[in-house]
Amino acid sequence: MTRTRKPPQQKQNDRKVWTCAAIALICVFCVQALLALSRLSATTDEPVHLSAGYSYWQTLDFRLNPEHPPLAKLVAALPLLVLKPNLDTSSNDWTEASEYPFGFAFLYGNDADRLLFWGRVPMIVLAALGGWITFQFARNLFGPPAGAFAAGLYCFCPNLLAHGMLITTDVPLAAFTVLTLYLFWKRCKKPSWKSDFVTGLALGAAMASKFSGAVLPVLIVVFCLARKEIKSLLIMAAASLLVIESAYLFSASPLLYFHNVRTVNVNHDPNYESYLLGQLKQNGWWYYFLVAFIFKATLPTLILISIAVIKTLAGFIDWRGETILLSAIVLYFIAISAGADELGVRYLLPIFPLIYIWVSRIVPLFWNSRLGRAALCCLLIWQIGAAVGSYPHYITYFNELAGGSERGPDILDDSNVDWGQSLKEVAHYVKTKQITNVVLCPFSAFENPAYYGLTSTVRAPKELVFKTPTAATYIISAHNVAWMKAVDAAWRSYQPIDRIGGMWVYRF
Repeated sequence: MTRTRKPPQQKQNDRKVWTCAAIALICVFCVQALLALSRLSATTDEPVHLSAGYSYWQTLDFRLNPEHPPLAKLVAALPLLVLKPNLDTSSNDWTEASEYPFGFAFLYGNDADRLLFWGRVPMIVLAALGGWITFQFARNLFGPPAGAFAAGLYCFCPNLLAHGMLITTDVPLAAFTVLTLYLFWKRCKKPSWKSDFVTGLALGAAMASKFSGAVLPVLIVVFCLARKEIKSLLIMAAASLLVIESAYLFSASPLLYFHNVRTVNVNHDPNYESYLLGQLKQNGWWYYFLVAFIFKATLPTLILISIAVIKTLAGFIDWRGETILLSAIVLYFIAISAGADELGVRYLLPIFPLIYIWVSRIVPLFWNSRLGRAALCCLLIWQIGAAVGSYPHYITYFNELAGGSERGPDILDDSNVDWGQSLKEVAHYVKTKQITNVVLCPFSAFENPAYYGLTSTVRAPKELVFKTPTAATYIISAHNVAWMKAVDAAWRSYQPIDRIGGMWVYRF
């Protein structure tokens, strides 16, 4: 049977329909994030990033949080320029650049909920930008239906939702990474000094968001040298340095950026034991992030990767599109596995949009049959269910292979299972159920139960192991539950009576 070609007007109408669908999906992403904001307390790093960003604007002093470049923090702190919270630069914490005590005092010395809400809104905007570029990239590579499909995967990814609303650097890096690669791919088709300059601006934004953005210039240098585009490299480098310097508000030497690279992970405990599959180990496992991805990515994502791999092995790869995507995915995965602390799948977030773009390559093949369309719709609905089912505690999401979020602490710890975001709902839970004699074991010492009206005895996890618990209701971070089970066999036999996001409830 001969397939009839659609007239240009119908193609244009179809393109508009799929674009509207993508915009609607991105709006739903924003709604999901905004609805969750008021229910989540501050995660451990947010007070540091928000106070640092605001201090940069107010003082042009970049002493706080040098282990992360300033751009994402500056963006998060923009609304605070209108709110004008108090910033105490006369304290010892400021003098000594003690970022966690300073961030705690800054956040809770002001209206914490108000600052958190407005500081998180720009992060949602950046995450939405990532969703829009994901749609554009996939659409231009594989067609409008593929673009909308990739946008759907992005907008209902529990991991991108989890961190896309937080005042951290992971999703801003992901958004600027996909933007950089999209612009780089476009300028490969039509090179010009203008496209080189714009690509360099996006590259600079990625590098100024997180130091792991340094993966991108390595990739771009290799591709440009392969095409002998030395002039383009110089233009992109100049544009990148311009953004990096602007991220330091033109108040410091560009060399400060490269100097601060050396501060990455210097504040981490060299004796820290990584946790994986119920075991603790110094120096970790080479396959940690592979395991984290397998259990934290949705099953639809893993299925789509498998299908896309099979289709790729059987067909042709467009080096200008897919090779760029695949090279970035592999390079990021190797760099993070080799150099990042084993604290969470969030370090892999830059590869998620790239994966969603790449797997959308199967859409044109499947879209031509009813069975194929049904399969794609089922996978997308499955993805939607994963996001909706984990609202508002997207951080705790684990897929069906892991056994769901209830099994999370048996597999991973830290920001994979809890990051301090549940404290607000814990306070509501205790008040609603009128629970007295509460023992709280939070993610870190820089949480503020009293701010939410939670009266409790706060205990560190080391105080709760190797002894019989006294009579009380214990509400324990899943991060601590994982460690306690690993070191004390008794805690493996204790059964929780409830779960509040990333906090587990025991009664003795």
